[in-house]
Amino acid sequence: MSKGAVQMIHSTHFHSDGRFGEPGEGEMRNEYIDELKNDHLGLVGGSTATVALRDLIRRVAVSDRPVLILGPAGAGKSLVADAIHRVAFRDSGSVRLSRMSCAEIGGDGIEHLLFGAAGQPGLLGEKGTLVLDDVDALPGAMQAKLTHVLQTGSFRPRGSANDLPQVARVVATTQRSLAKCVREKTFRADLLFELGVLTVSVPGLDERRDDIPALVNHFLRLGPKNIRFSGDALDLLASRSWPGNVRELRELVERVVAFAREPMIGTEALSGLLSPATSEDSVASSLNMLIARLLELPVNNKLAAVEAALLETAMRASSGNKSAAARLLGVHRKAVERKLEKYRVREGGEAAGGNAEAGAEFGRGASDMGQGRAALGMG
Repeated sequence: MSKGAVQMIHSTHFHSDGRFGEPGEGEMRNEYIDELKNDHLGLVGGSTATVALRDLIRRVAVSDRPVLILGPAGAGKSLVADAIHRVAFRDSGSVRLSRMSCAEIGGDGIEHLLFGAAGQPGLLGEKGTLVLDDVDALPGAMQAKLTHVLQTGSFRPRGSANDLPQVARVVATTQRSLAKCVREKTFRADLLFELGVLTVSVPGLDERRDDIPALVNHFLRLGPKNIRFSGDALDLLASRSWPGNVRELRELVERVVAFAREPMIGTEALSGLLSPATSEDSVASSLNMLIARLLELPVNNKLAAVEAALLETAMRASSGNKSAAARLLGVHRKAVERKLEKYRVREGGEAAGGNAEAGAEFGRGASDMGQGRAALGMG
């Protein structure tokens, strides 16, 4: 069994007040971590997505029902599980947080850890939080047994004739779509129903780019050197796609710190450590920045404003030829004709304006279209 397969954070290392580590061990660093955990649940950043995630954690933590944490690899699902545990047991003294990787332990090992044996109840019988990482990898037989536990609130240790109450709160994590696993018959639908009562979705880093400067500074504060990133360097990091999410960013910062010769890190120092941006990275980055600008449009119906602006520009670029405009937009000609009627765009590519129905469709009519065209960089 892998040493990392089961991680138990006992009361001597993980306290309900948010303190991390042993007393006297890096006091200044612990003070910073205390503040982060107490004020921000251990989650760095002030983006809309992160603020919403903190709020959701606080709401699900007060329940005793199972929690299912979804999110891509490296997004921070373990941190979210830790935060749920801290909030749930903040006033309960020191309690145990146990973490088990379903992908690294065989079925017999999982059963022994969860259920225990006669006279030695397993993790399900211990007060605290039991985190099942990669729950999609749980063997079929164990899925059935876990479903029974969650349905009845009790379990029976191996070799015992008596049932014991389930005391531990179950928190499961996965980076896969469990609904898809159910369709593929690799995951039980009834177990998904039990686990999915309370669901927390952790956004990937590309969905919370505004947090990148704060995350970089956070990782730097935890490092051994007094290093800073320039504004241009932070902008460069924020413009890239991060398929490895926060974990990839953290590893990059650690590499930069290890090789740094100057206290200020600029774009030149980053260039040799960043993998070349692919065309997909560029497209994803441009699209994300464009979406952010579009969502800030001061119009009532942003979707309609942007759609109308695209239609007007395509018609203008194709000199009023509907078929050519359809090819530019990647849609069928009939779709263009329907949109032309909907937004009252003339074939020359100008909004007719003054049409009440069209105006109602996208807020202030031609004015909204102009806002959409400006956000799209269309002049």
